[in-house]
Amino acid sequence: MNYSKKGIIVIIFLALIGTIAKAQTNDFSHTVIVGIGSPILDNGQGFHLGYNPSLSVYEYLAVEGQLSYFYAETSGFINGRTDKVHSVNVLVGPRLYFTPQDKNIRPYINLLIGGLYTREITERAGISTTRSEFGLGFSGGAYVNIHQFVLGLSYDTPQNVIFKVGYTF
Repeated sequence: MNYSKKGIIVIIFLALIGTIAKAQTNDFSHTVIVGIGSPILDNGQGFHLGYNPSLSVYEYLAVEGQLSYFYAETSGFINGRTDKVHSVNVLVGPRLYFTPQDKNIRPYINLLIGGLYTREITERAGISTTRSEFGLGFSGGAYVNIHQFVLGLSYDTPQNVIFKVGYTF
């Protein structure tokens, strides 16, 4: 029994050392992004604030995460109601580059999926109602990384097209 505990500890230790050594050879980056967006099917504008860490797995592939907040004030063109929408996305997925790592200009796409929290405050005829829900979140976009700056266009849940500008650390 004593030898099996020592064996397990040695295996865990070696696995951690191997993971740390592999992580040191990969590029890990942090990107802070701001953006201006517009909801699809509603009139209005919104503001996006996001944090996107990424870990380079191969020369053309990285794993990306996204923690983002989006606020929009909209007015429905069919029902005439005014909404204030707050949404938070926690997402993860692949980032696919089209050029090698040594280039200064690197276009890429990403497809992220995860959790979404939305809080919608609706005002209609002087009456205010609030609705909150958790759901499936999604973000997909096309970007270009120029040195350490990022420019791009994405579709983020719930139903927002966002022009994003960011900086990578």
